[in-house]
Parts: sequence; C-alpha cells; structure tokens
Amino acid sequence: MQQFLILVNTLGVMSICTVVYSLLQRQVPDRVLRALFVGLSFGAAAMVVMVQPIYLAPGIQADTRGAFVGMAMAFGGPLAAAVTVTLAILTRLLIGGQGALTGVVVILATAACAGLWFAVYRSARKRNWQAWILLSVASSLPTYLALHRYADTGEQLKVFLAMLIGALMICFGKMLETEQRRGRRERELARAAATDALTGLPNRRALENYTRELEEAGAQDVTLLLLDVDHFKRINDDYGHDEGDRVLQGIAAAIKGTIREGDFAARIGGEEFAVVVRTNDISTGQQVAERFRQAVQVPYGPPSERRISTISVGGFSFNRKPFSYLDGYKLADLALYQSKAEGRNRATITPYLQAA
Repeated sequence: MQQFLILVNTLGVMSICTVVYSLLQRQVPDRVLRALFVGLSFGAAAMVVMVQPIYLAPGIQADTRGAFVGMAMAFGGPLAAAVTVTLAILTRLLIGGQGALTGVVVILATAACAGLWFAVYRSARKRNWQAWILLSVASSLPTYLALHRYADTGEQLKVFLAMLIGALMICFGKMLETEQRRGRRERELARAAATDALTGLPNRRALENYTRELEEAGAQDVTLLLLDVDHFKRINDDYGHDEGDRVLQGIAAAIKGTIREGDFAARIGGEEFAVVVRTNDISTGQQVAERFRQAVQVPYGPPSERRISTISVGGFSFNRKPFSYLDGYKLADLALYQSKAEGRNRATITPYLQAA
C-alpha cells in the first residue's frame, strides 16, 4: 500500500512540476531568474515527497527526492540544483531521526552524479536514449546504495524505488526536454523580432516597448537622442552597400561601448539610431549627446583616403517632466534637423521648457 501511495504522490507532483516548468520556459526570459524558479519548483516538489515517504524504521525513510534533485540539475543547471538541494537538505534535517545524515548524503551524492551528467550533455539540443538512461542511473543509484545500510530493507523496495526514479527521469525527462526546446525556440523568435539583424541592437519595436514601460512608470529626467549617419547614401554609392553595412555595424558597436548601464539604444531606420538615457538636466543631456557624437566615428574606404563617418545628433530632454515617447521623438527629430542644417557632425539638445 505504501508503494502505491508513493507512486501516485510522486507522479502527481512531477506532473505539476512539468506544467510549472513549461510556464517558466515561456514566461521568464531571464536565464538566471528562470533557473532560480526551476530550483524552487523542484525543491518544493522534493519537500512534498519527503514528508510522505515509506518509513523503514523510526527516523529512517525512503522516498523519491532523487528524481527532483536530478531533474533540477538536468533542466535548470547548477543554480537550480543548488536551490533544490538546499530546500531538500533543510527539509530532511527538520524531519530529523537517525537517518537524517544519510539522507543529506544521498541528496548531495545525487546532485553530484547529476552534475556530471549535466557537464557531459548540457550542450546537446536533444539527448538520446543513452543519455536518459545514464541520468536515471545517476539519480537513483545513491538512493539504492543508501538503502543497503539498513539490513531490514527488502530488495523489492530497493528495486521499486530505483525503478520508479529511473522511469520518472526517462518519461518526464523527455517531456521536459520538449518543453525546454519549445521555450528556447519561442524566446529566440521573440528576441529576433526585437533585434536588428545587421547590427544586433534592439529594433524600433523594442524601442517602442521600452519607452512604453518608461511612460507607464512615469519616468522623469529622460533624454531621447536621435543619431543619424551623415552622408550615408554617399558612402553606399561610392564604396558599395557592403562597406555601408560595415559602417553601420561599427557605429552600432561604438554606441554599445558608449551607453551606460540603464541606457537603451536601438537602430530604428536605415542609418538612424535612437538612444534613451537618464539625465539630471539639459547640460547633462548635451554632454551625453556630445560624447556619442565623438565616439561614433568609423573609418571607411581605402586606408589611404582616411575617411571617417560622422553623425548628427538631435535630442530632447524631459527635465523634471514625465517622459512621452511621441512628444520626445517629434522634438528630438526637429533638433536633429537643426544639427544637419547647421553643417552636420554636431549635437543639438532641446530642453522641455524651451520646447513648450
């Protein structure tokens, strides 16, 4: 009867973990946060099966915690495994009894075995049956060996737990791998939809999403900069589109190297880029714009000609005023037009009060 109950309990908990894992793959794009939540979910699952075990003697129990420790390592990596192991160890120590130390050793040994498996197969997009069999052995062997300490433990129970953990790793492992691949594909598609293919910078769509978040948060002291490559058509006409693409890539690299943490840069048109920066006042915005103008200079053409691309910058500062993307873009574009009208290769910033 105990074996039947632990079977039903483990299958139910693992099914819930599979659903949670699928949601995490789709809803949490950040890799570190995703691993943390994976660890928490499998750790909670390990806690559940540990409080409903098969009792071998007072203070001595057998359960399927190894399956959840192994899954956490296989599908969340070391961070997820560390969270799961921590929760499992704390739970086993709280349960106490003479088998507590052995239980802790089983948890650590299972994590170590699964860690070796992860090191070998982490780069594989799809694992073969051999990989799943090895993971099942890695996750069940410490539990099987630990039961040998207790003479009264029947061979039937040892085999049952080992086979149950192994079957879980194979059956649910295949399901989790499918969800992992599907989630990775969806994240890659979402990233591609928000990224400019040539430069690797975010695109206009990503900029609009980012500025919408700023508006919803009521952000103030924000400067929107528009950067436009001077005479870019001439570069394409004189040296070809490949050289023009190389200039754009060089400019994008220079922008990435110039923005500060918390700033946002995007390519929004053929030779036009946008940067959103946090500034304290109009003079800070002017300094930032000038820093970009000086940094974004890319050599092009034959080295003997010593040609260097330049940019014109137009910006609008929301000094102590709530940020508005549409208003900021319109006024930054007017400032950019002013920079071009005054000879290009210069930066013009318009403050909020002046615009009003």
